[in-house]
Amino acid sequence: MALLAGSASAQDVYKCVQDGQTSYSATPCTGGQLQILEIPSPPPAVDKGAATRQERVASQMEAARKKRERLEDQARERAAKQLEARDRHCAQLRLDQKWAAQDAVGAGDKNRDAAQLKARRAGERLAVECGN
Repeated sequence: MALLAGSASAQDVYKCVQDGQTSYSATPCTGGQLQILEIPSPPPAVDKGAATRQERVASQMEAARKKRERLEDQARERAAKQLEARDRHCAQLRLDQKWAAQDAVGAGDKNRDAAQLKARRAGERLAVECGN
């Protein structure tokens, strides 16, 4: 009797030769010559649908990432522009307050009270709008 060993995942098929006749079965022979043949397991079926789904999900994730990055970039640009506009506005208010203070110092007796009031209001506006 000859015995052939195979992998654990393969199916066993028994080849029996008895009185010159060869037969194959899933159970061992009762008499005669025994030979075990290994039938390898079939290769795993390729699920093309799964691969397509994975590609679609990966593509969707990539598109979502790009959209998120684009939105973040736009938000950063908006914030930078708003900050720049605020800085320009505050610089103008500081300049207005400085000029109003200079006008108050150089104002004559007749216009001094109005110039001082204008300078004080310019300072208050600067403090309220810019925190200075």
